[in-house]
Amino acid sequence: MTLPAIAAVESRISEIQSRFPAPASGGASSRASDGSGADFRAALTRASAPMHPADWVQLRSHMGADAPSGGPGQLGAWVQGLPEAGRPWAAQIEAAATEAGVDPRLLAALTWAESGFNAGARSGAGAIGLTQLMPGTAAGLGVDPVDPAQNLRGGARYLRTQLDRFGSVDLALAAYNAGPGRVAQAGGVPRIAETQAYVPRVLSYYAQLGGTR
Repeated sequence: MTLPAIAAVESRISEIQSRFPAPASGGASSRASDGSGADFRAALTRASAPMHPADWVQLRSHMGADAPSGGPGQLGAWVQGLPEAGRPWAAQIEAAATEAGVDPRLLAALTWAESGFNAGARSGAGAIGLTQLMPGTAAGLGVDPVDPAQNLRGGARYLRTQLDRFGSVDLALAAYNAGPGRVAQAGGVPRIAETQAYVPRVLSYYAQLGGTR
């Protein structure tokens, strides 16, 4: 690793460490932790910049036993299935999906279809960011859609809501694209050309990432 790359990783480590409370005096650990890695994931979720998988590996090595399992450092096959534009966002996708109880590969597939992993994407209808949240939807979820990490969290939570409501990946994706009201009214994937193309596209990306329905 080059010196600039090492410096970048060390800077990222310092940034994430600064988000944790100082350890209690006399403690054996270098920081307070319950060992679950939840605080580590929360820091990743709040981070506004993408994290490259190599940085994740370095951070896991630095954190030692306190680092959580999973993530791009250990989900190599999953990360490698992403296009180049998606790999820097893998850690934050994994963190947002885990928080919402969604398969990270499904959230990644949705993000791939929605924006091509472009955090600055805007649709003609006004959808914003990585998961293309509408401002009203983002407000209802309590997230700032312009912030990439919050955008991913909002997208993951909205997807979780649709999965819970419809009990099917296909219908949840249709609801994400066309709205839950239209899915409920149609009793299935509505006959909207965009939605009819969207659902199989996301499922194709999901399969490429190793996901199964």
